[in-house]
Amino acid sequence: MPIFKRKDVPRLIQAIKKDEVHPVYLLFGDRFLCRDVADSIIRSMLPDEKQRTSNITEIDGDRENPAHTMNLLKSYSLFAGRRIFRVMDSRLFFSKNVAKSFWDKAVKAWEAKDQEQAGRYLGRMFGLAGLTADDDIINLPASRWKKLFGFSKPQDIACLKDISVPETGEENRQSSGADLVEEVLKNGIAPQNVLILVAEAVDKRKKLYKFIKENAVVVDLAVDTGATAAARKDQNNVVRDLIHRTLNDFHKKIEPRALQLLLERIGFHPVAAVNETEKLALYSGERNSITAADVDAIVGRTKDEALFEFTEAFAGANLAGALLSLHRLRENGIHSLMIVAGLRNFIRKLLLARAFQEQPHPVYARGQSYGTFQKGYLSQLKETKEEWPALLAGHPYVVYKTFLQAENFHLEKLKKGLARLLAAEQSLKSSSVEDTLILENFLFDFLIERNKIVAI
Repeated sequence: MPIFKRKDVPRLIQAIKKDEVHPVYLLFGDRFLCRDVADSIIRSMLPDEKQRTSNITEIDGDRENPAHTMNLLKSYSLFAGRRIFRVMDSRLFFSKNVAKSFWDKAVKAWEAKDQEQAGRYLGRMFGLAGLTADDDIINLPASRWKKLFGFSKPQDIACLKDISVPETGEENRQSSGADLVEEVLKNGIAPQNVLILVAEAVDKRKKLYKFIKENAVVVDLAVDTGATAAARKDQNNVVRDLIHRTLNDFHKKIEPRALQLLLERIGFHPVAAVNETEKLALYSGERNSITAADVDAIVGRTKDEALFEFTEAFAGANLAGALLSLHRLRENGIHSLMIVAGLRNFIRKLLLARAFQEQPHPVYARGQSYGTFQKGYLSQLKETKEEWPALLAGHPYVVYKTFLQAENFHLEKLKKGLARLLAAEQSLKSSSVEDTLILENFLFDFLIERNKIVAI
């Protein structure tokens, strides 16, 4: 059968809605796109939401036992209608030939400060070579690296020192399980059962891949992550489609200049594209169109954006992320006192928001939606104040975000944080200790203690 590309997905969905359903679907490529298309396929096969609840079995490919999955596929369901088995992150198609793909994704995730994702990709790469997190691959000879992973050892592998690699799965067992899966699929599975395999990388030389390609449905959602003009065009098309689709759900559009600005600031990060677009849709309120001014206000500018990422990690008590952002700020020439000023202003905002939350009236409900906050709590709170604090001036959505972040901290903790920040500032101005060490010490002191406290 022909391989479906991203542009062919609507045609595939229409065929499913006409009951042209195959027993097996293999989706590979960008993880976010694969999950999104898999969701669309499932909704088309099981349009009734209640039926989806009972007739879908989700399987984690990292922990999957292929033999168990095949037994499920051969079994008849006790429930009426079609039964779907979705295996996310399937390893059935892995081999040494996909190691380079995982390395590239790990580096990209590390650059995006997503340490957990980077560790997951490295764990898979290690598993393909039979290595564990305890193996020292930094000092691995270049020839040994090439033999284990199938590509030349990169010159810059500094990121390996910063990434925590989880325990690797049993890739060899999973790979051998591919023969069993092929045998079961050849003999046929129970009627009304459907298998959806989702993989970020596949070795197209594997027998199982060739079998599925010839007898079932393969959807190629891979995106060229290179830096060529063609690659960047492909990446922009993916992100552009996600932006428009997300805005359609809010019945909104985006101005051409704003779209271009958003594409430049997001880059190729599908998850970020959806998240940032949702923020813009909420921020725009009743307006039907997103403007460049909206993008400036929410997505941020270069230096402001870097400081924003730093305070975001700080607010989430993400010590690793805060330290990484701190070093990037320093590398980009942002003065230590400017970082302190940004932190001081941010903590003061959190302190003010937390103080309001502890007032008996109006009552603040943790985790409330933006609509409830804007039309209910915030309106009531402003009525009790003769003058609204300048620190919390701005769009209601920005104020809402500050209140959400303030939920994570005790009032006393924030007060002590300001005092410690003042001490750090004095040290920066008078001490001979290196600036970065002073700032790192403050972050360790504040965030590690914060993690020992459960916010009320």
